[in-house]
Amino acid sequence: MTLQGRLVFCIIGFLVIISPLRAQGARLSLGDIVEGSLAAGETHRFSVNALELTLVSIRVESLDGALDPVVELFDSGDELIHASDDYDYSNTRDAAIQAFVLPKTSTYSIAVSGHAGSSGDYRLYFMPGYDVLALHDATMDKTKWKFVYSDTAIDVSESSLYAVELQGFARSAGVLGEHFPQAQDFYFQATFHEVTSAADWNVGLLFRYIDNQNFHRLLLSKTGFWRLDRIENGASIQLKYWSTHPAIRPGEKDFRLGILASGQHFDAVYNGQVVGSASDSAEPQAGGMGIAMRTDEVTGGLMSLAVLEALLTLPTRVNDRILFPQRVVERQTYLMARDLARKQLAPAGRNVGFVQPESSVRHVRTGVTRISIASERTYEQFALGASVTLQTSEAGNGGCGIFFHFNDDNHYTLAYLTKDGEYGVSRRAGDGFEPGIYGKRAAPDDAEHYLLVIASDAEIHYFLDEVYVGSMSSQPRTGSIGIAVVNYEAVETTCRFGDLWVQSFDE
Repeated sequence: MTLQGRLVFCIIGFLVIISPLRAQGARLSLGDIVEGSLAAGETHRFSVNALELTLVSIRVESLDGALDPVVELFDSGDELIHASDDYDYSNTRDAAIQAFVLPKTSTYSIAVSGHAGSSGDYRLYFMPGYDVLALHDATMDKTKWKFVYSDTAIDVSESSLYAVELQGFARSAGVLGEHFPQAQDFYFQATFHEVTSAADWNVGLLFRYIDNQNFHRLLLSKTGFWRLDRIENGASIQLKYWSTHPAIRPGEKDFRLGILASGQHFDAVYNGQVVGSASDSAEPQAGGMGIAMRTDEVTGGLMSLAVLEALLTLPTRVNDRILFPQRVVERQTYLMARDLARKQLAPAGRNVGFVQPESSVRHVRTGVTRISIASERTYEQFALGASVTLQTSEAGNGGCGIFFHFNDDNHYTLAYLTKDGEYGVSRRAGDGFEPGIYGKRAAPDDAEHYLLVIASDAEIHYFLDEVYVGSMSSQPRTGSIGIAVVNYEAVETTCRFGDLWVQSFDE
């Protein structure tokens, strides 16, 4: 098959990707859109084969207003991984899981059902990056792509396909998709084909493009390394130097390259998988999208490439911010730090700075019994997580908690859960606790739980067993952290904590 024939074949394939499918039970690929109709009490399932670190969003819209959709994501063992229902109640009943990195290579299933037995028509989007498909260019019409900088002659194919040649020592060029909307938070992806050079080559993406002196650029090399730079007033500021990942195949001529931008956080994506992250101290600005290319800086020579298609997805926004997650999946600490930054729950580029592998506290009397952890450290704004095993020796409502913003015995904040299913976050002030977050659920079947607290100067958010359970207003405070027994009754309670970690947001 000729090069042009291969290109035409691939373009047709990408056109099919976002054509609506009509039958539930189908196997989905990234970019698919599914329409269906649910009867009362019915659940539709779709299967997805995906690699670890694949970046996805799932959105389910009610088409007739009668359906209140719920979307759930399960792994091959039918374990619930993520779920969403009414992300902006009561303004919408639609459900969305936004910018989620799949935790392992597996055959996943997406389940769509109606809350409380509701029924009706729906549309499901299974998107790369974010959940709103803004533009998918599957034709790469040359008239819509404009070269905005170049230090060498560029040869663009006269055929209907977007193919480019350039040559020289360390020669670079950038082309802007003028039909793509400008955006600050987004996922932008291009599919490259037959990237060829006798020497090394660099190809990649332009984004947040303001002018030819101010933009961001992601580059991938023939040797399998990627880098991220911000070009400011013509000078290159390195955000991530050449890095690699096992998912990147050196020398591969055909691949998809993507960038997810969320505030000051960036994810580099290769063939759908997150291969690394970076951050930028500059305030984010909306800008344009495009393609970048660069010849070898040692031997020079001729390089050629074709771009088959480009795609832009945008986040659903509520109150001018990206969706607040209904779940935060427990991960290794460094992955959790990136996940919180991606969701804009934490500043970009902040790593977990403290981990306590094991700790425990035991008590038999009513009240709160505390043990400080690293009492010489204080935190103001942070994320604090830990797994905890709760054990009681007899009947009685005993519980476990983590405390923070501790200044003295009468001034600290406590996040807790109990054997009877009560949970909350409250501030101790003097002899008692102030109203805060409180709830009660069915008594848990097992003794191990996961607690996550995210504290800013304005709000405190609480996630229990990966599920968001509430927020409360706060004010600037600083103090130490620790673990606690929280006994509503006199009962022997033992709390064993594992991998307690803190990610500080403080400068």
